Amino acid sequence: MPKKSLESSKASTMAPQRVMRILEALAAHREGLTLTQLAVQTELPKTSLFSLLHSLSEAGYVVNQDKTHRLGPEAFRIAALIHRIDSFPGNVHDLLEQFQQDSGETVMIGTPTEDWMNLVYVDVVESNSSLRFSIKVGAYRPLYSTTVGKILLAYATPEQQARYFEHTELIAINSNTTTDAAALKHELEQARMQGYIFSSGSVEGATGLAAPILNTQGKVIAALGTAGPSERFKNQQKKLIELVTNCAETMSRKIGYGGKWLTLKP
Repeated sequence: MPKKSLESSKASTMAPQRVMRILEALAAHREGLTLTQLAVQTELPKTSLFSLLHSLSEAGYVVNQDKTHRLGPEAFRIAALIHRIDSFPGNVHDLLEQFQQDSGETVMIGTPTEDWMNLVYVDVVESNSSLRFSIKVGAYRPLYSTTVGKILLAYATPEQQARYFEHTELIAINSNTTTDAAALKHELEQARMQGYIFSSGSVEGATGLAAPILNTQGKVIAALGTAGPSERFKNQQKKLIELVTNCAETMSRKIGYGGKWLTLKP
């Protein structure tokens, strides 16, 4: 076989390994890495890195902003699918399906990213209605922009909240977005007091409802949410609040939470 063909074959064989090294490096550095930093972390030449990053970016596995590379939505989607196979949220998926049947609306579980800047939807069961809220597993959103994200923030530690507000610019996603920090903090206080949040979400014409999922230490690790057309939610608000808070408590108990439940009934 000609030398050039051998080199080409070897490069093709090494490409998957190099891709995994890139993804592992970015997963270990959620703040992102420049091309130079990534070359140091992966011990790969910049020319090879540039080509691989371009392909990964086109596929949605990596995003490049201000010359800094981070994991993209497709990477989070794959991670979420792997994670739910035999651990949380896979071990509460049956409860999520029951919640969807009882509510008739799209239901979801979201978890905070490691840096507590965004949320990732790790499990979703969509409504069968032709008019419904739709979201995919692995999609991620800024915490402040959705009801699921807001309830995570409401139950975050004071240190996590302080860091979040220090580093987050509250940019309007739509007309429903709370962009005033004081108003958002008040909304979070109310949510923590009542154990759930009910508000217009990141999609025009839709309303969301969410409650926290707590672990054995009583810390929030995820949030259970439901979303749908605002008019439909308005007509069954009390029922939906009861369903989401009861289901969030049941999920929390299933993963080991043993304390007193926090919800004040509507």
